Amino acid sequence: MNKFKLYFDGNKTPEGVSCSYSLTTYEDKVIFEETLELPQNTTVPEAEYFGVIKGIEKALQYFKDKNFDLKNVVLDIYGDSQLVIKQLTGEYECKKTQLRILRSKVKNLLAENFLSYSFNWVPREKNIVK
Repeated sequence: MNKFKLYFDGNKTPEGVSCSYSLTTYEDKVIFEETLELPQNTTVPEAEYFGVIKGIEKALQYFKDKNFDLKNVVLDIYGDSQLVIKQLTGEYECKKTQLRILRSKVKNLLAENFLSYSFNWVPREKNIVK
């Protein structure tokens, strides 16, 4: 079994909106880390979701390039957005249409590609991406 951690974050400042994500081994060796600029009208929760989505897509490309059998990959996802993590686990209702669409995209990407995954909230200072 190959275990990996995917960290994500979304940010909005007066300078702009971005999402970040990082894939690490279970020993915390960074495989990749990226930050993408997003449109200025993107909300913080949307930016958080984009961090998860783009991170999963990049991880899938990495696993494909390295010829990993996804049935043997465990992906544990970590973020400091309690809202997004709890919406993904079903603890919180997802009321906004755009967030429901993004949540569905995350769940579909995972269900179609991974046998095992989890969502985990971490305090901001433990999130390796900012």
